[in-house]
Parts: sequence; C-alpha cells; structure tokens
Amino acid sequence: MVIHDLYPEKSKVILLIHPMLASSESMRRYLVENILKETNEYRFIIPDLSGHGEVMNEVYVSAAEEARMLTQYLLEHGITKIDLGFAASLGGVVLFEVLNRDEIWFRRLFFEGVSFYENSRLGGFLMTKIMLAKQKKGRKDPKLSVRKMSKMFGDQAGAVMTERFLKMDPLSIKNIVRDCSNVRLPKMDAEMQRSCVFSYGENDSDLRLARRKIPKRYPEAKLVIAEGYGHCERMVKDAAGCAKRMMGVD
Repeated sequence: MVIHDLYPEKSKVILLIHPMLASSESMRRYLVENILKETNEYRFIIPDLSGHGEVMNEVYVSAAEEARMLTQYLLEHGITKIDLGFAASLGGVVLFEVLNRDEIWFRRLFFEGVSFYENSRLGGFLMTKIMLAKQKKGRKDPKLSVRKMSKMFGDQAGAVMTERFLKMDPLSIKNIVRDCSNVRLPKMDAEMQRSCVFSYGENDSDLRLARRKIPKRYPEAKLVIAEGYGHCERMVKDAAGCAKRMMGVD
C-alpha cells in the first residue's frame, strides 16, 4: 500500500478508498477535482491498495492487512477522526475492516457498490474461476477486453482498467474475490448508521443482496439507488454528480 496525503495543513479529513482496478489517481480525477470545485477545506487521504496504482506489482493479501496499514498510517499522523470516509466496491470491504478495528472515528460514511456477501464459498469459487478465465482470455485478445470494459466505463477508463486487470497478479485476484465473498460486516450503533449511506447503481449485481441485508443489519442507514448505472459506473460517468452526492449536496 502507498498512501497519498493531499493538503495535510487542513484540519478536516476525507478518506477515499478506490475499487478494484482503479487507483488513487482515479480518485483524484473523478472525485477530488470535483470536490475542490465546491470547497477547499479538506485534507485527502487516498491509498493505492496493494496490487493497484503505484504498487500494482505488490500482491494484495487481504482487506484486513490493507486496513491495518491504513489505520497505522492514520494513527502515526495523528488522525483519529475523519469527516467523511468514502469507499467503493473492494475499497468498501477494506473500510469495513477499518471499522472493525474500532480505532478511527468517522463523522460520515459513504459506500459505493460494496459487497454484502458474508460466507459465499461457492460464489467465491465460481467468481475466481470466471475472473481468472477472463484475464487469460484478455491477455490473448487485449483489444476485445478493452472494448468490453469501455462499454461500462467509457473509453479512457476502460483502457486503463483493462491494462491493470491483465497485469494483475492472479494471486491478488484470488485474494480479492475471497474477501468480497467473505465480508466481515462491522457493528454500527444507531448514530453511526444514521451517518452512513450505501449507494448502488440500479443495474449493480450487488444491489439485490444489499436490499435484503441493509434493513436488517443497518436499519438506520440510507440506501441510495442511481438509475441507469451499473457497478461503480456513476463515479466515472457522472463524477460531478457522484461527488455532490457523497458530500451530501445532491
């Protein structure tokens, strides 16, 4: 993990954790730039998760290990309170683990497309097979992979994400799928739940399970559904709108 610390002189803090195949650079381009159009009062903590961005050659081991490294950095830099924690997909699983450690206090939480699969061994096994097969096929025909990814995320993001996927260590893929299939949901009291938003595109495959589990596990939290979008698509296709929503002005 590499952690980027922007505007450390600011007292208010936003933590941004990217999804699989994205990076800290993606968070800067799609979210930070749009937040800065509205306000410049925040410090931004933005990690590159292992296997991504500047550390794409490192093997991703586990969400728990990523959370440990991130929490250690925050505490070493005197950060015990965060105004907004935003995390998408895999990043959300990592943020769950940060919450499980119970060492950092968050004023607000915003999860985009996070998994609610707690013990999906069969699903995880099948998804691992599918992901590794896609990577193998993509390495044989990169142009086809770019076209498929671009249909979801646009030409620029699609090309970058495809390159990262094809270069990713297969062990990282296995470990990521394992974590997203065996999520450890943190405890949240009523106050924390009321400060928490779970957002999904209406075409996100993770939405169906989230609809069932959120009312049971986090009844005070807010579920937001973005019409016309798939998994983590809005933050790319409507970055300004996504930034406003996470900041609570949408």
